[in-house]
Amino acid sequence: MNNLNLAIIMATYNGEKYLKEQIDSILRQTYDNFTLYIRDDNSTDNTRNIINEYILKFPNKIVEVKDDKISKGACSNFLYALEYVYNLNNHNIFMFSDQDDVWLKEKAEITLQEYNKSENKDKPILLFTDAYVADKNLNITNKSFIKHSNLRSDYIKFNNYLIQNNALGCTVCINKNLVDLIKFDIENIVMHDWYFTLIASALGQVIFINKPTIYYRQHDNNIYGAKKSGIIGKLKKLKKDYKDLFMQTESFKNTYYNGLNDDNKNIIDVFCKIKNSTKLEKFRIIKKYKFYKQGFNRVLAEFVFI
Repeated sequence: MNNLNLAIIMATYNGEKYLKEQIDSILRQTYDNFTLYIRDDNSTDNTRNIINEYILKFPNKIVEVKDDKISKGACSNFLYALEYVYNLNNHNIFMFSDQDDVWLKEKAEITLQEYNKSENKDKPILLFTDAYVADKNLNITNKSFIKHSNLRSDYIKFNNYLIQNNALGCTVCINKNLVDLIKFDIENIVMHDWYFTLIASALGQVIFINKPTIYYRQHDNNIYGAKKSGIIGKLKKLKKDYKDLFMQTESFKNTYYNGLNDDNKNIIDVFCKIKNSTKLEKFRIIKKYKFYKQGFNRVLAEFVFI
């Protein structure tokens, strides 16, 4: 397993409160053949000073990603960091880290052991794990992010990922064969982890590891995890989510269509027809091709808004 030269990619923005705890948890990993790359998105708090402090202490383990690109949020921050690291050509396996979680010390080892069991290493592979849901003090509030979020861990096929992502980005691991296929200038990607699952499910393999490997911290400043809104706000967000979903699918189709097998070409062709179909035809397509979201409430909203 030591032939796997791991790059851990962290994107930061105003993360001073929990950043040290997260970096410390990565440095304690039982698998130690890794380099931690950190790309900061112009933080205005003490984040940059913390990063510099750790680089001085651990110059052989931690590297700051420096480029002249301007991020537009977490998705581009991660993609720019990955592009930078990929171009170094030093690594053959990649993981991603948020700035406010805490990794179990065996996280990398557990994931890479499962990767080594795969018989498809010559293909694009993505692995993801479960997670403990925790409060700001790391008290566990749910032992399974998958169950807490009413997700299906067996929904790992291309038709599943066209409609919804279930891979928690801060648990994701991808191999170099997947990164080789990433187009870093692609537009309309909702989030980097969803983009990666689309590539892996269409052209390779997605593997779910039924073990929690991180404490997924929920706190008031979470970008995604802790947001609350009223009914009007939720309805507006649902409408926007479906608009973004079809824009992402069209971008993915335009970029990867020629490399898909005939079955997946048919799946994405049919999926793209949903937007302009009648309600009855939409229902028929969704049922036939199992373009179902995960969880009863999401499926109900899907039939209303799609």
